[in-house]
Amino acid sequence: MTTSSPTGTVPATAGRRRGRAPTLLLNAQYLPSSRDWRTAEGRADSPFRLDTFVREARQAEAAGFDALFQADFSGVNRAGLRSGPPLTAFEPFQAAAVIASATTRIAVMPTVSTLHTHPFAFARALASLDRISAGRAWVNVVSSFRPGTAIGVRRQVPRAQHHAQTEEFIQVARALWASWPPGANTPDPATDRFVREDLITDVDHHGEFYEQSGPIDMAPYSAAFPFTLQATSSLAGLRLAARTADGVFAGTPTLGAAKQLRRILGEEARRAGRPADSVALLPGCYLRITETREEAERLSRERRRSVRAPGGQHVLGQLRARFPELRLEGVSPADRLPSDVISKDPDEVFATLGSRYLPAWDLARDPGRTVADFAAEAVALSEHATFTGTPEQIGDELRRWYDDGGVDGFQTILGNDFDALCARVVPRFRGADARAREETRDKAP
Repeated sequence: MTTSSPTGTVPATAGRRRGRAPTLLLNAQYLPSSRDWRTAEGRADSPFRLDTFVREARQAEAAGFDALFQADFSGVNRAGLRSGPPLTAFEPFQAAAVIASATTRIAVMPTVSTLHTHPFAFARALASLDRISAGRAWVNVVSSFRPGTAIGVRRQVPRAQHHAQTEEFIQVARALWASWPPGANTPDPATDRFVREDLITDVDHHGEFYEQSGPIDMAPYSAAFPFTLQATSSLAGLRLAARTADGVFAGTPTLGAAKQLRRILGEEARRAGRPADSVALLPGCYLRITETREEAERLSRERRRSVRAPGGQHVLGQLRARFPELRLEGVSPADRLPSDVISKDPDEVFATLGSRYLPAWDLARDPGRTVADFAAEAVALSEHATFTGTPEQIGDELRRWYDDGGVDGFQTILGNDFDALCARVVPRFRGADARAREETRDKAP
């Protein structure tokens, strides 16, 4: 088994330290991207056919995934469209409603942009989805980062105010959600009321970014606001999530980096007045499923050779381009890695450079390697963790990350062999829960 590693209201599935099962999110693009679109089989799983995602959701539900995650990127990426399936072929809330009606347990998680959606429109769409799904609506909240996202929209929020605007957006949406409590929907024949309109309250919000007086006009199904995921790579973003979210999606390609980010997230949750395990760390991962261990090792060797092939100076140049803040002045590929190439304090690294430098910090903890060796490993890292191996190897390694305290679960983003993921990887990962319970029961007096 090889990997890229050198070493609100929280839903029932989130929170490792509360003894819960790990949370598993499936990116909706996994199935259509896992098969070659040039083949008949690949075209059968076209991202332009909604039944592709319905079939994927049903299979993921049976396997034990907690939610089907739907990303959203407004704007047209022409180069991306030439090379593979589009990331969005359906509006996420509409697709989620259809998928929810075709499933019974799995949550549906569309994405909303806080910069270009009003919280009232968002809250009523989410409340409708929550009712359609009978309480299985989750949501991914983003502030959007592409210039093309605001097509046709003149109103802009300065980047320095994105977090403040997002926090107020969530505050207003939660207030709207609470403005129509479930108790208002119980008919009262004695007073000739179908809806207890006296229980519906005005929001009366007057903030820096939003004015919202009245209540929501669609009754949510659930009393609690849905599970909220936020993506972040900065300390400011992590603090925002610690105050407002239930889960964090971040790029953590090594276990050591994940452990540090999980620890920092817990500390920020406590500072926000919440339990340390209130916000789940759910990093992304890519899967390269093989039939044999030998094939996995061969793929890993080929990857290492491809990175090193151009030579040490080339790899060192790639390292400087990818991690420009590393202290690499005057070094050559054959030199020993400088002890001060990056701060030894992970908190300082994250606060000043963000989460994308934590894997470099993790790799730099081995002082015996050369600059070329360090550069080759760092450059080979993807933004997210990459797991290569048989389904059983991958399932065990995912579980190791969870058991070692690095994560509260994963979002499987892209990979191959969707059938093996559902039939063999997830049960292996989930099966560890059953084995642990059996071992605890056996040891009990």
